[in-house]
Amino acid sequence: MLYLLVFGNPYLKEDNLAILVADSILKDRIKDIEIVKCISPDEVMNYTGKDFVILDVVSGIKDVMIIDDIDKLKSDSPVSMHDFDLGFFLKLMKETDHLKSVKIIGIPQKGNMKEIKEKVLVLLKK
Repeated sequence: MLYLLVFGNPYLKEDNLAILVADSILKDRIKDIEIVKCISPDEVMNYTGKDFVILDVVSGIKDVMIIDDIDKLKSDSPVSMHDFDLGFFLKLMKETDHLKSVKIIGIPQKGNMKEIKEKVLVLLKK
Protein backbone atom coordinates (compact mmCIF):
# COMPACT_ATOMS: atom_id res chain seq x y z
CA MET A 1 0.00 0.00 0.00
CA LEU A 2 1.28 3.44 -0.94
CA TYR A 3 0.16 6.32 1.23
CA LEU A 4 -0.23 9.66 -0.52
CA LEU A 5 0.11 12.26 2.24
CA VAL A 6 -1.54 15.46 1.05
CA PHE A 7 -0.78 18.82 2.62
CA GLY A 8 -2.45 22.16 2.10
CA ASN A 9 -5.03 24.54 3.43
CA PRO A 10 -8.47 24.04 1.85
CA TYR A 11 -9.42 27.63 2.72
CA LEU A 12 -6.49 29.36 0.99
CA LYS A 13 -6.66 29.47 -2.80
CA GLU A 14 -2.85 29.62 -3.07
CA ASP A 15 -2.48 26.48 -0.91
CA ASN A 16 -5.41 24.21 -1.80
CA LEU A 17 -4.52 22.77 -5.21
CA ALA A 18 -2.92 19.62 -3.77
CA ILE A 19 -6.15 18.90 -1.91
CA LEU A 20 -8.22 19.43 -5.08
CA VAL A 21 -5.90 17.13 -7.06
CA ALA A 22 -6.13 14.48 -4.32
CA ASP A 23 -9.93 14.72 -4.31
CA SER A 24 -9.94 14.13 -8.06
CA ILE A 25 -7.58 11.14 -7.71
CA LEU A 26 -9.86 9.73 -5.00
CA LYS A 27 -12.74 9.67 -7.47
CA ASP A 28 -10.66 7.39 -9.74
CA ARG A 29 -10.42 4.76 -6.97
CA ILE A 30 -6.88 3.73 -7.80
CA LYS A 31 -5.84 0.45 -6.22
CA ASP A 32 -2.95 0.35 -3.77
CA ILE A 33 -3.01 4.11 -3.09
CA GLU A 34 -4.53 5.46 0.10
CA ILE A 35 -4.92 9.22 0.20
CA VAL A 36 -4.42 10.84 3.58
CA LYS A 37 -5.23 14.53 3.96
CA CYS A 38 -2.87 15.81 6.62
CA ILE A 39 -3.86 18.74 8.78
CA SER A 40 -0.54 19.16 10.57
CA PRO A 41 3.02 18.54 9.30
CA ASP A 42 3.81 16.29 12.27
CA GLU A 43 1.36 13.70 10.88
CA VAL A 44 4.14 12.53 8.56
CA MET A 45 5.72 10.91 11.62
CA ASN A 46 2.78 8.45 11.75
CA TYR A 47 4.11 6.85 8.55
CA THR A 48 7.56 5.84 9.75
CA GLY A 49 8.49 2.59 8.03
CA LYS A 50 5.64 2.83 5.54
CA ASP A 51 5.77 3.53 1.82
CA PHE A 52 4.57 7.10 1.35
CA VAL A 53 4.70 10.00 -1.08
CA ILE A 54 3.96 13.59 -0.15
CA LEU A 55 1.84 15.86 -2.35
CA ASP A 56 2.07 19.56 -1.61
CA VAL A 57 1.97 22.97 -3.26
CA VAL A 58 5.39 24.57 -3.74
CA SER A 59 5.52 28.32 -4.22
CA GLY A 60 7.62 29.59 -7.09
CA ILE A 61 7.47 26.55 -9.37
CA LYS A 62 5.77 26.47 -12.76
CA ASP A 63 5.33 22.71 -13.24
CA VAL A 64 4.93 19.49 -11.28
CA MET A 65 8.25 18.25 -9.92
CA ILE A 66 9.81 15.58 -7.74
CA ILE A 67 11.75 16.63 -4.66
CA ASP A 68 13.80 13.77 -3.28
CA ASP A 69 16.43 15.66 -1.28
CA ILE A 70 14.95 17.02 1.94
CA ASP A 71 18.15 18.95 2.62
CA LYS A 72 17.03 21.32 -0.14
CA LEU A 73 13.77 22.09 1.65
CA LYS A 74 13.58 25.45 3.34
CA SER A 75 12.95 25.13 7.04
CA ASP A 76 12.60 28.33 9.00
CA SER A 77 13.62 28.48 12.62
CA PRO A 78 10.49 27.77 14.61
CA VAL A 79 9.25 30.36 17.03
CA SER A 80 6.26 28.41 18.33
CA MET A 81 4.75 24.97 17.74
CA HIS A 82 2.52 26.47 15.06
CA ASP A 83 5.59 27.51 13.10
CA PHE A 84 6.99 23.99 12.60
CA ASP A 85 6.75 23.01 8.94
CA LEU A 86 6.87 19.79 6.95
CA GLY A 87 10.57 20.19 6.13
CA PHE A 88 11.39 20.30 9.83
CA PHE A 89 9.62 17.00 10.55
CA LEU A 90 11.14 15.25 7.53
CA LYS A 91 14.60 16.38 8.58
CA LEU A 92 13.90 15.23 12.15
CA MET A 93 12.83 11.80 10.86
CA LYS A 94 15.98 11.56 8.73
CA GLU A 95 18.28 12.56 11.60
CA THR A 96 16.70 9.94 13.88
CA ASP A 97 16.97 7.22 11.19
CA HIS A 98 13.18 6.99 10.80
CA LEU A 99 13.34 8.07 7.16
CA LYS A 100 15.66 6.53 4.59
CA SER A 101 14.35 8.37 1.54
CA VAL A 102 11.51 10.67 0.66
CA LYS A 103 9.56 11.47 -2.47
CA ILE A 104 7.68 14.75 -2.55
CA ILE A 105 5.56 15.66 -5.53
CA GLY A 106 5.54 19.43 -5.63
CA ILE A 107 2.86 21.16 -7.63
CA PRO A 108 2.51 24.84 -8.54
CA GLN A 109 0.14 27.11 -6.65
CA LYS A 110 -2.11 27.45 -9.67
CA GLY A 111 -2.63 25.81 -13.01
CA ASN A 112 -4.88 23.42 -14.88
CA MET A 113 -6.00 20.93 -12.26
CA LYS A 114 -6.65 18.13 -14.77
CA GLU A 115 -3.18 18.47 -16.34
CA ILE A 116 -1.52 18.62 -12.92
CA LYS A 117 -3.45 15.53 -11.80
CA GLU A 118 -2.26 13.56 -14.85
CA LYS A 119 1.36 14.52 -14.16
CA VAL A 120 0.98 13.52 -10.50
CA LEU A 121 -0.44 10.13 -11.50
CA VAL A 122 2.52 9.50 -13.82
CA LEU A 123 4.96 10.32 -11.01
CA LEU A 124 3.10 8.10 -8.55
CA LYS A 125 3.61 5.14 -10.86
CA LYS A 126 7.42 5.60 -10.96
